[in-house]
Amino acid sequence: MPLHQCPCCDYFSLPTRGEYDICNVCFWEDNGIDVDEPDEYSGPNHMTLREGRQNFLQVGACHPNSVKHVMHVDDRLWLRYRGRTLKT
Repeated sequence: MPLHQCPCCDYFSLPTRGEYDICNVCFWEDNGIDVDEPDEYSGPNHMTLREGRQNFLQVGACHPNSVKHVMHVDDRLWLRYRGRTLKT
């Protein structure tokens, strides 16, 4: 089964897109917001995608309180990753 790219961490870790699956890498709940709308508020995540992506870069999870739930960095080595840049 091919995995889909998480809008928050950019790892290919989601079984579907926009179906409220939670990414094991960053703990983002995918409600369909993508990098073309980074400043739209995500209700399930209680923040914007831009904020979640910044948190992931800083603490390794979409929110500091979610660090305990995410996949260890060594365990995600097998996942495909393709970094993307947000619109400014």
